[in-house]
Amino acid sequence: MMYGDEMGQIQDSLVVGRSANPDDVIDWANSHGVITAKSENMIVRDIRFYNFDWNDAAALGSCSHCFREDATDSGARTVKVEGLWFDEATVPRKIRYQYPRKAIYHDLDGSLTGKGANSWATPYYAHHDLPECEQDLEVMDGVLCDSTVQVRRVAFHAAKPTAHMRGMGLKILPYDDDLLEAQEDLDAYKLDKSNYGSIDWKLKADPSSGWATPFVTGHKYKLHWGQSGVDFTGMTVDVS
Repeated sequence: MMYGDEMGQIQDSLVVGRSANPDDVIDWANSHGVITAKSENMIVRDIRFYNFDWNDAAALGSCSHCFREDATDSGARTVKVEGLWFDEATVPRKIRYQYPRKAIYHDLDGSLTGKGANSWATPYYAHHDLPECEQDLEVMDGVLCDSTVQVRRVAFHAAKPTAHMRGMGLKILPYDDDLLEAQEDLDAYKLDKSNYGSIDWKLKADPSSGWATPFVTGHKYKLHWGQSGVDFTGMTVDVS
């Protein structure tokens, strides 16, 4: 019986992206070896990957079937991984995130990230520019964070007034005390849009009509909605 964090499992497998005699359709595809779930409590364990060295094919993809509007999810779900092995000669890309590009991979043993046990991989947003995390857009399609932090899902929804907030983007700015003290011009830092992670409002689902995103723990953030800040009277915040 499977329970808790291991309700869904993919394990003890050999995954080959392209064999020596593929169909023609493979030549233009951007395939994934394993596409992980759009829900929590999944683990991918003891998998070996070969032959993903064409187009933008990658060993791992995220959020299965989230491209379907009737089946999509708000994203930022956590998948645990361990015991992964990638053939260096034929797997140049380990991850290519799929829509809505918010997945969190918790690496139990460092076999995905190379950063040791309890490290993390997640797509890049500007609010992930932090000392514990480094960008690797080519191989990992995002950022890798070490075990001194965690990456956790936070979802915002039930904004009031509803019509006023519908469609507004969530803007997230790293706001640690030492970071602010290091700024020669604090106003310029806050006005520079490139310093903000920008999260789109999403109609569906769980929660609906809201914003979900990975946050790196142990840091402070400044949040606002819209380009320059939109007033609201209520908001529900769900923490994973």
